[in-house]
Amino acid sequence: MDRFRSAAPLDFVGLAALTDIFFGRIIHIRQQMVPFGTVSLTSYFHATEDDLKSLGPSPVLGTAEARIFDRGFHDQSAQLWSEGGRLLATSHQLVYFRDPA
Repeated sequence: MDRFRSAAPLDFVGLAALTDIFFGRIIHIRQQMVPFGTVSLTSYFHATEDDLKSLGPSPVLGTAEARIFDRGFHDQSAQLWSEGGRLLATSHQLVYFRDPA
């Protein structure tokens, strides 16, 4: 399998963008596309500039989860990890979704 490899190393701007790449968890729960959008997103960096430089072209692992779906909103927390197991960033998001029911 071919992987996209950027010539540019991962920096904090790129890391910030990665904290917002996760689909709304509502799609996984409903198993269908529904309109959704971010209401608020807070990202926290746990890596240093040297940590990011040392990543090189290594992949980054992302995980996301939600705890509550209520009245057209849900929370969403995410973590980004290096291949070596270092926590790079976390985020917490409030998501609006239009309930088709």
